Amino acid sequence: MGVHRESIKLAIKDDLLGWFKTVNAKEGDMLSPEWLYDVYLPTLRAKEQKAFEEAIGEMIVDGIVGYVSGRKPTYRLTKKGEESMCYPFFVVRP
Repeated sequence: MGVHRESIKLAIKDDLLGWFKTVNAKEGDMLSPEWLYDVYLPTLRAKEQKAFEEAIGEMIVDGIVGYVSGRKPTYRLTKKGEESMCYPFFVVRP
């Protein structure tokens, strides 16, 4: 996998945790399906949507978010995710 794809995935992870951070989310809080499906995902191009699937899968495996089924799948913040909001995934270095 290329460096560019990895940077896209890191940016996506940072965006998702950034949303949780803006609403001051705590463990167990849900990612807004309206924001995810109506605001965020439509801004992604096809390759970025594929990277989103990989990024969210990695976040689940890493224990940052948990999968919640429903009409449209969504995700809940875990304790580890709440703690990781203090540290961005994507850091730009000079």
